[in-house]
Amino acid sequence: MIRIGLIGFGTVGSGVYERLLQTKDQIKQLLKKDIEISAILVKDKQKRRAEKVDAFVTTSWEEFCGIAKFDVIFEAIGGIEPAFSYTAKWLEKGVPVISANKKLVAEKGEILEQLATAHSTYYGYEAAVAGGIPIINSLKGTLTTTPITRVSGILNGTTNYMLTEMIENHRCFTEVLLEAQELGYAEADPTDDIEGFDAWYKIRILSRLCFGKWSPVTSFYRKGVSSIEDWHVEVGERLGFKVKLVAEAWRGESGVKGRVTPAFLSPIEPLANVRGVTNGISLEGESIDQLLFLGPGAGKEATANSMVEDFIFHERSTSAWRNTKEEKWDMEESFTHAFVFINHSERNKALEWVKQAGIAVIDTYAHHEGEGWIVPSNHSSPFEMYPIYGDISTRKREKTIHSAQFGAF
Repeated sequence: MIRIGLIGFGTVGSGVYERLLQTKDQIKQLLKKDIEISAILVKDKQKRRAEKVDAFVTTSWEEFCGIAKFDVIFEAIGGIEPAFSYTAKWLEKGVPVISANKKLVAEKGEILEQLATAHSTYYGYEAAVAGGIPIINSLKGTLTTTPITRVSGILNGTTNYMLTEMIENHRCFTEVLLEAQELGYAEADPTDDIEGFDAWYKIRILSRLCFGKWSPVTSFYRKGVSSIEDWHVEVGERLGFKVKLVAEAWRGESGVKGRVTPAFLSPIEPLANVRGVTNGISLEGESIDQLLFLGPGAGKEATANSMVEDFIFHERSTSAWRNTKEEKWDMEESFTHAFVFINHSERNKALEWVKQAGIAVIDTYAHHEGEGWIVPSNHSSPFEMYPIYGDISTRKREKTIHSAQFGAF
């Protein structure tokens, strides 16, 4: 008998409970053991939701800990505490923990993995990144020895839904944010989504899986979509580019680096076609060229399914971590051009900048709120620069600005 403890009974926790019941017979066939959900730890406000479940339900941590000798814990609450203390306690007892808590994994994953190793158990967090996409266990299982030079992706369904609506239906940022909240894609406080924290946690986790170690948080730059104005999206679209919140990490000569930033993708870039709340992840390497994973990035069923499959994966296999050998890759940047957006009041300042720096502006589009310029990315700028991924020659052609117009040589 496998005795299961479930911490949390919100959207994800209730989904895990339902999924375990639905797959009970399949799990028995795979693991040769019956499963039993022995106890569920809930918050007061979740207690009514759990009234009809076939398990012991409590709001007391002490009572939960004493009810059974658990064989596995599913942690389905958010934030750092008390999730960290709860997880650490069970790992120290040698009990495996399965989590969907991306913030906890990103901030405390190294410590929790060390605890799991020290006590001969495992810490699984497949569901913490990209919901229903089995990316983490692919990296720990079938791609264990595959060299990866870069990982990139669209990792936040909320912002991708918003940007898709802005591009395809020409809607404004404020309107689609309100709709995303009404649909349940965005929280009442959407800061983690629109300021890039959600994707930032996830790319740090993916970096650990791809490059074999946890890198310092200072190695990862973060910028959310709140800086993107409606007219920026329109200008990008006029030139044939789609704006996305892109997260990426790569191993450069000075170590692992990463970033989360709004970026403009050419139409032939695979991630450009990831629409709505869907997530997409790209892995690049010499032996694989490029692998693309697409699927639901969140949702009750997808996340719960990932947690249960994570449990099965670890019970049936001995996963291996990538080695931490410091290979050198000349992969400092993945783009050569960028957009700058200039308000009309800033135009003279922008002209002086390109003149002094000798920058040849590649293309421009005039909008009634300002101008969008495509420039080489290898210059420092007094303006915010947004990466352009893909071949800029595939853009829709507008009037080209010649360097002489700006006094640049």
